[in-house]
Amino acid sequence: MKTAPLLIYTSQYAQFDYGRDHPLRLYRLGLAYELMEELGLLSPPVEVEEPYEASEEILLTFHEPTYVRILERADREGLAYPEYGLGTQDNPVFPGMFRFSRLVVGGTWEGIHRALEGRRVFHMGGGMHHARPERAEGFCYLNDIAIALRELERRGLKTLYFDLDAHHCDAVQDAFYISSRVLVVSFHQYGEGTYPGTGALQETGEADGEGYNLNLPLDRYTEDEALWWAYQELIPPLLEAFEPDILFTQWGVDGHKDDPLTALFLSTGIYERIARDLASRWHGPWMAVGGGGYDLVNVARIWGLMWSAMIGREVPEELPERFLRIAIMEGYDGPLIRDLPEWTGTPGHVPPEVKQRVEFLLRACPILC
Repeated sequence: MKTAPLLIYTSQYAQFDYGRDHPLRLYRLGLAYELMEELGLLSPPVEVEEPYEASEEILLTFHEPTYVRILERADREGLAYPEYGLGTQDNPVFPGMFRFSRLVVGGTWEGIHRALEGRRVFHMGGGMHHARPERAEGFCYLNDIAIALRELERRGLKTLYFDLDAHHCDAVQDAFYISSRVLVVSFHQYGEGTYPGTGALQETGEADGEGYNLNLPLDRYTEDEALWWAYQELIPPLLEAFEPDILFTQWGVDGHKDDPLTALFLSTGIYERIARDLASRWHGPWMAVGGGGYDLVNVARIWGLMWSAMIGREVPEELPERFLRIAIMEGYDGPLIRDLPEWTGTPGHVPPEVKQRVEFLLRACPILC
């Protein structure tokens, strides 16, 4: 079995553009890749592979045939189909969007198969957890995560899916709400006006999946200290009790305190700490995908830190000179890869509502009772 870490990435992602005023700028993928390269995080034994375009057969394991045809037609004709979520402010029609989305799915599909060889795999372009079987939603056209998780489930494997994105993984939750083979855990901002409005504490699954869907809703301005406590209380016990065949993490980093679309108050410190803790605990197949994150420099910095944690390498405190020049042009005013201070929250202080919610989840999950 191969154990060399694998990064899945292609410069082709730079050919696609959601539009000048859209929050999701695909340039962030190339920026993160360049930073990893300059930090020496892609040198052997790390391997890099390009994603391929997923076949229609793969897409149809989750998406409805009519929607797949409409998505291809909208791209080819440049027309909006708002009833399918296409041509909206969140999901514009842009040249090559069907090919882009197939590359996203292909990268994650290939990634799970590489992970099952015993690897740690990171596909930055993946993480589209809002796309529905019948429509586009929340910047997502095809749901690479649900497609990959369904394939793992079909193989009879157990997956612990841990989603750190500030936005709830609504479509992934719905896809596996009655399954006990996919344990879905989501930490996300929740409350009035927060997209997508799902992910309440009480949404714990149904039928065979009762207790296998765990949502930790977070209040605005939640800090590192609270999130770290919740992580320690939930994720290590779940890994031990569930004994998954593969760990699947969604590394959305839009919970960072400077992200323009959300209101959590997390630093680079919590993301790196969680990734390093998981790397020390979990030694089986591990698939990670990207996700949200709308400050370009912060996305690159945090994904660089998380990838370094996954592969067990250290990084220098200061950003490489070439990357720093680009970062300054993008509005970043510091030379450091980590935030300073690199941790938010009062040591030892966890809001009582966070403790109550975690205690509820510990009681709700049958494997922890």
